[in-house]
Amino acid sequence: MVTAIPQSEYRQRLEDLQKEVCRRDLAAFLVSSMESIYYLTGAAFAPLERPFFLLVVPGRPPALLVPRLDRDHMSKAIGIEVGDIHAYREYPAPTGARWSDRLGELLPSSGEIGVEPSTAAYIGDAIEGRSLRCESLVERQRLVKSAAEIDMIRRAALYADKGVNRLIAASYNGAVVAEGFAETRHVTKAIIRSVPDWDALANDVLMAIWAAPRSAMPHSVPMLADRLNNGPHEALVLTRVNGYSAESERTFFTRSPCKESRRAFAAMCEARRQAFSMLRPGVRCSEIDNAITEFLNREGYQGEKKRLHRVGHGIGLGTHEGPWIADGSDDCLAENMVVSVEPGVYLYGLGGFRHSDTVLITNEGYERLTKVPDDLDSLTTHGLKLAARTKGWMIRKQLGLF
Repeated sequence: MVTAIPQSEYRQRLEDLQKEVCRRDLAAFLVSSMESIYYLTGAAFAPLERPFFLLVVPGRPPALLVPRLDRDHMSKAIGIEVGDIHAYREYPAPTGARWSDRLGELLPSSGEIGVEPSTAAYIGDAIEGRSLRCESLVERQRLVKSAAEIDMIRRAALYADKGVNRLIAASYNGAVVAEGFAETRHVTKAIIRSVPDWDALANDVLMAIWAAPRSAMPHSVPMLADRLNNGPHEALVLTRVNGYSAESERTFFTRSPCKESRRAFAAMCEARRQAFSMLRPGVRCSEIDNAITEFLNREGYQGEKKRLHRVGHGIGLGTHEGPWIADGSDDCLAENMVVSVEPGVYLYGLGGFRHSDTVLITNEGYERLTKVPDDLDSLTTHGLKLAARTKGWMIRKQLGLF
């Protein structure tokens, strides 16, 4: 399994972007997002308040503009010659030594400048007197994954599944959310041990449990002392391994679910099955989301409060990127895109019902890259789980959560 993107692929990405800049008759294209620069050069960094720029100008080699203290570090950027790594003094800095001064020197004196949709307004304001055009050039490049990228995401998916399995194994009736957070270190250690050239800036693990009824608010912040008792709980793991991400999530129970929970769980699973059945190249993403909305409406789970969100989104360098499987999306599925599939049902006061998988679009349909069991029996706690309870007691004692 591939553990790093080949240098030749990074160079090809830069070459393809430069061709697209020429085709669109831009004088230059300015890349400023951390993920985009990483995608094009393989160089991870932490920008903090100091902006980083990749400049793509027709007829010139690509160049970087970075803070002076990062210049040596960024020499690892693939496809950028050392002499094309420019630096500004600091942020803030006096007139003449600011990043905006250096950027003005490096940009062509005339012509339209392309910028990313995510470009901060203050960057556009600093390019005084120039015509700017917002273009999603890098985002479009990232939509369809290469064979190496798919291998990287497949690897991240293994660790995402590992995390979900650990979260559920550590859970029991009466456990607290903190016991799940404590499992994060095991997955992080496994990644560090097995990934060559591990880079702290390009690897992340987020593991958490949303205990019912908080699971009905999937973007809330789980509280350490929340108890796993009645209702549906959500185990979520997001991993990023050498830059590439995966997502795995399961609804599970620490007590036998009530009738209402069983019905909502079944509706969520059927919505998920129907979404999977539509995955194939050429299908409009909005059609999938609309079909699931219609199904859940017929099941009695109509309205934004019970649905809350779209069916899914793209996964790659980011855990959320295009294509967007949502009503209103103009995206169409294509072979070698990677997406999440996660239709949900949310019942305030009871909890949320959502499985999420990382899924590869193939030439004939799809392949699930995350494979944690998804049936109700597998996701309902059985037995006393004495080892988990003992470990949980020690964690609660250390944190004072009694």
